[in-house]
Amino acid sequence: MLARFRHRVAATAVALGATVTPLAAVTLVAPLVAGCPATSGSSATGIHRASVDATSQQQHDQLVAEGDAAWAQRGDRAQLELAIQKWEAAIALRDDDWQTYDKLSHGCYLLADGWLFFEKDAKLDEFLATHKKGFDYASRGLSALSPEFEQRLASGVDMKDAVALIDRQGVGLMYWYATNLGKWGNAQDITVVLKYKDRIVSIMSRVTDLDPTYFYGAPDRYWGAFYAIAPSFAGGDLDKSWEHFQASIKTAPDYLATYNLVAENYAPKKQDGALFDRMVKTVMDAPLDIIPELQPETAIEKRKAELLIKRREAGDFPF
Repeated sequence: MLARFRHRVAATAVALGATVTPLAAVTLVAPLVAGCPATSGSSATGIHRASVDATSQQQHDQLVAEGDAAWAQRGDRAQLELAIQKWEAAIALRDDDWQTYDKLSHGCYLLADGWLFFEKDAKLDEFLATHKKGFDYASRGLSALSPEFEQRLASGVDMKDAVALIDRQGVGLMYWYATNLGKWGNAQDITVVLKYKDRIVSIMSRVTDLDPTYFYGAPDRYWGAFYAIAPSFAGGDLDKSWEHFQASIKTAPDYLATYNLVAENYAPKKQDGALFDRMVKTVMDAPLDIIPELQPETAIEKRKAELLIKRREAGDFPF
């Protein structure tokens, strides 16, 4: 816990620059550590829910806005990292800001999956650590959103059961938790995936129930990948995988990640080279602005399609 808050202190000091010195940042963050036990519904590691003074609130709002502005330029890795840094500084001032925890979890996912993914052979530890930050932020955001959820976790209830308390507001936090956790597990080994399988299934089932079209058909896209990747003894099912991938494409036909997931995970299991080719061609032929607000993500998917083509040429797939 202290390590997490020390990280926030550093982030605050950097993000605020000359406005707040490192010592002042310690003063700003100190209530999050010292004040938690006295906060209603909190524990020593719980969410600090006390109100902040007007100056801190203004600084918080400015940091969130600066993070949002950097996020808008996330096609530049430095801007994406700056967005995360600004949002981290913001939650150091307002620990109960669940909306910014949602942004952080999404931001960490994009940094890991869209940038570190291409470097993970050399930077696997950083890749894993970034995804872990992503699901840790999402978990803390869910606690910030729901004191009842936080209390359930504190009492020893597993998240897979506690998420029943989360309503539609928490769909993003639950989704980015599951996606970060899934990528983190898949980059290690099957035993890690199996350890968290029930939790992931429960969380994604809750997301599906609350908002089945969230983030361009994300729930069906997730299930498509899940049923393709999981071994049969752990629930893998290619028929279900295809059904969910098709549903996701129907919801958001221009969202390119779905086609790459089919090519990487479903087509090899079916030993269908023609399907693989069709999927990656769909990605490569799409204009960069096919979804105007997602041009950075589209550029990433094109890089992934290029990598999939190179993997096929190298004999990584059974066709």
